[in-house]
Amino acid sequence: MSVKCNRKPNTSGKPVFVTQDPAMKHLYKKVRLVARSRAPVFIAGESGTGKEVLARLLHYHSTRSNQPFVALNCGALPEDIVESELFGHEKGSFTGALDRKKGCFEQSDGGVLFLDEVGEMSPQIQVKLLRAVEQKNFRRVGGTEEVHTDVQIISATNRNITEMMSSGNFRDDLYYRLSVIELYIPPLRERPGDIPLLCEFFLNKYADEYGLPVKEFSAKSIKLLMDYNWPGNVRELCNVVERCAIMCDEKIIKSFYLPGPVGGSGMTSLNFKNGKNGHGNQKFVQIPVGTSMENAERLIINQTLSHTENNISKAARILGVSRNTLHNKLSKFGEQQ
Repeated sequence: MSVKCNRKPNTSGKPVFVTQDPAMKHLYKKVRLVARSRAPVFIAGESGTGKEVLARLLHYHSTRSNQPFVALNCGALPEDIVESELFGHEKGSFTGALDRKKGCFEQSDGGVLFLDEVGEMSPQIQVKLLRAVEQKNFRRVGGTEEVHTDVQIISATNRNITEMMSSGNFRDDLYYRLSVIELYIPPLRERPGDIPLLCEFFLNKYADEYGLPVKEFSAKSIKLLMDYNWPGNVRELCNVVERCAIMCDEKIIKSFYLPGPVGGSGMTSLNFKNGKNGHGNQKFVQIPVGTSMENAERLIINQTLSHTENNISKAARILGVSRNTLHNKLSKFGEQQ
């Protein structure tokens, strides 16, 4: 069996939901039902499973599909910035606040606000979010005026929210407000039958994005990909397929091109001690022989972000650069795509 990149790019604007797994098909049916309501939705699942994709599907199928969809990763921002990002701020409310700024609640008025990694919010922000959800009113930072918005909130976390509530790190009342409807995305290791389809989709995506010729994974490569545990879930699989699509100069992507953890043998390893973020173990970034310096840097940054579950502060510490430097590099990569 081989998986070939032969599908046309998606141009419909509909978020792509690639699956043949019964549990995932049932989840999609739930999304279609839930999308009819304006109830808050809470999405649980491991990092990299596709929680934002599911949130965008909910928005696409809802009556608010023509209104804004705004996403905020609560775990990627310093605590003192989250409040301003959520609720906005008034001119002069703090150093650097040169103008009034609308926050995510105002930007998504009439539409959907997706709060990713909501479990990373501080207790102080949780209190203010609870008030905004209950009363549908809030004040900008430094403001006195009550601002009203009509927003459907979809929130997500990869943390065990039950344990967080038990330990007092997440408010019970906020959770109950956010989880009128709760959806769970199973990890990729529980649905290996989706791996060939996802490989095909990502091969097609990167062939189109980078102007590459059509390629296909060998039968042995597919078996290795399906046997791997995928701790980083779909995000990790996406990175592996992108790397293979770029680095393989043959029509057939043989197992040689797969990174070592998946079972391949053709990659050299750049290793670094990961003690700076407190884990104390060793991790490896797989760099194919012949990779350009620019692509090597991209791979190192992407894999470090995957390891830290997209926590930019932790990734910056591991890489030995400032948050601003890492943000600038990520912006540069985005512009090149």
